[in-house]
Amino acid sequence: MVAVAAVACGPKGPKEYHVSESAPADLGTIKEIDGPVSFKLLVFNNYKDTLYPKMIYTPCGCTSAKPQQKGVAPGEDEVIEVTYNPAYRPGEMHEQIIIHYENSPVRVRRVGIKGTVIGYNHPIEESCRYNMGLDFYSSHKKLGFGGMTQGQTKDMFFRYGNGGKRKAKVEFVIPEQWQPYIRIKQPGVLKVDQRDTTHVKLTFPVGADSVSFTIQPLVNGKPTDETIMIHAVPSSL
Repeated sequence: MVAVAAVACGPKGPKEYHVSESAPADLGTIKEIDGPVSFKLLVFNNYKDTLYPKMIYTPCGCTSAKPQQKGVAPGEDEVIEVTYNPAYRPGEMHEQIIIHYENSPVRVRRVGIKGTVIGYNHPIEESCRYNMGLDFYSSHKKLGFGGMTQGQTKDMFFRYGNGGKRKAKVEFVIPEQWQPYIRIKQPGVLKVDQRDTTHVKLTFPVGADSVSFTIQPLVNGKPTDETIMIHAVPSSL
């Protein structure tokens, strides 16, 4: 009785799902915060001959799968070990797993998985790694536009956010002499934990040797400790 109880209370293996090419595995609700989900797909061999799995292809990098290492006899299930990573993928999920065979009655079989990912609010540092001061976060401290020809315009994007505990009015101050050459959307009032992406367009001034200046973020009228550098050089072409 003690031995039976130990087995019954022991760790459970990965969940198994019976699937076919017309019936995907429904994983149900997946919580992003719990991380990757591992399970097994059981695919019935309804052919008269043995299937010999060769490789598996998953179009999305969020899904990885291992083919069965031995042949699948007629009337048996092919066992595929699968891991799905829900990171940054909230909402409905539909992914495909493509199994390739050799010396088999079929070359390819396709099965699917589906479900709904419940996302969560990631820490602001994941997308805006730099605390510039006054709880203003930015994904960049420097926007390097590289080599540019005179009069050429280039685009870049960077993310920013309010990591404070109250709303904050944020604006970017551009040195007056550079204002004709740069366009950037002003953030305005950011809610608590609000993040956004801004578009920066820089035109290389005709006759300039290089471009190098800083944008000063202001939070509620006060300058942050750090600034954002804008840099470009003449193209060598």
